[in-house]
Amino acid sequence: MTLTDTAAQALAGIGGDLVEPPILIPARVPLELSGEAVRNRICTFVDQDGREWALRPDLTLVVAQDEVRARQSGVTGETLRRYRGPVFRLPVLPDAPVEFDQVGLEKFGAANSVTEDAWLFEVLADASVACGVPSGNVCFGDLAVFPAFVDAMDLAPDVTAGLKRAFRQEGGVRAYLSGQERNRSGLSGRLSGMAREDVAAFVDDIFAMTTVRPVGERSADEIVERLFERAQSSEVMLTPAQKTAIEQVLSLNVPMDEAPGALETIARDHQLTGLDDLLQMFAERTGKLVESAHKNLMEGARFATRFGRRFTYYDGFVFEVTAPDASGPISLPFIAGGRYDSLLRDLSGGQVDATAIGGILVPHRLPRTTGAAS
Repeated sequence: MTLTDTAAQALAGIGGDLVEPPILIPARVPLELSGEAVRNRICTFVDQDGREWALRPDLTLVVAQDEVRARQSGVTGETLRRYRGPVFRLPVLPDAPVEFDQVGLEKFGAANSVTEDAWLFEVLADASVACGVPSGNVCFGDLAVFPAFVDAMDLAPDVTAGLKRAFRQEGGVRAYLSGQERNRSGLSGRLSGMAREDVAAFVDDIFAMTTVRPVGERSADEIVERLFERAQSSEVMLTPAQKTAIEQVLSLNVPMDEAPGALETIARDHQLTGLDDLLQMFAERTGKLVESAHKNLMEGARFATRFGRRFTYYDGFVFEVTAPDASGPISLPFIAGGRYDSLLRDLSGGQVDATAIGGILVPHRLPRTTGAAS
C-alpha cells in the first residue's frame, strides 16, 4: 500500500463523498485566486480557439467550483467532499516533481466555529500519523487577526483599506508605511486634496502629452483609483503609536500557547476596543489545539500573524506542517489547510454563500520514516 493509499484510507473514516474533479480548468480561476505562491507555477496552455487552460494546481479550487454548481442546483446544508489525485505545478526546487498527488477534504456549510477549525487539524494530523509521521514543525495563522486590529484603530477608510490590501503581499505593510512618508512629498502629496475627477483629468493629460499607455493588468481607471487613494492617504498620516501597534501585530511570532496573551497585551497597551469577540474565539481555538492528542506536533507549534498570505482565497484560520528536520531556505509543507469562507461567493459572483474549510496531505513530501512508496 502506498502512502497515498494510506492517507486516503485514513480520511475515508470521516465519511463524506469521494469526488474526482476535472484535471483541466479555465486558467483564469487559479490565476485570480491561487495567490503568489502558485500563480507563477501554474501549467497553462492555449487551445486552438484561443482559450487559456490550466492543469489544476491544487484541488481546493476545483472542488469548490463543483460545490458552487451543486448549490446553484439546490443543494443546501453541510457537505463533505474527499479526494485524491494529481496536481500540477512548476517546481521551486530542482528535484521537485511537476506532477504529484494530494489527498484531502473540503467541508462546506458547517458552522464557522473553533470546533470545526480544530477538527480539521486533527483529521489531517490523524492521517499523517497513519502514514507513520507523528511529528513535524507546525505553524498556525489567522488571516482575520491583522484586519481586525486595523479596524479597531479607527483609521481613515482609505488607510484602513490600504493596510489590509498591503497585508496580503509579502513586505506590503512595511512598504505601505514607508510609502506614506514618500507620498507626502511626492506625486501623491501634490495630488492631495484633489477630487477624484480632477485626478482622472490629470492622468488623461499625462496620457495625452506622452505616448505612455496602460500596460499589463492595470487599466486607466485602476491607475486613477490607486493614485486617488494614495493622495488621500498622504493627507492622513499614522501616528507613531499607531505604527507601533501595527508593527507589533504584524511581527507577532510566538509559541502557540502564548499567542492569545500576546494579542490581548497589544490590544490593552494600545487601548483598542471592539476586539473582544475575536480574542475570545482565538483563545478558545488555541486551547483546543494545544490540548490536541497529537502532542508531538503541538509541542513546538507556533503562531505567526503573517503566516498564510500566500493563498489569496484563505481568509481565516490557517496551518501547515513541514518536516521536523527541514532545512534550507525553502521547506514545503506535507500538511496544509484552513478556512476560506468567501471563496464560494467569489467563484459564483455572489450567488452562493457558504462557509468552507479544507486541507490536504502531500504524500511525497512526508519525511521518509516508513519506507513506503508515495
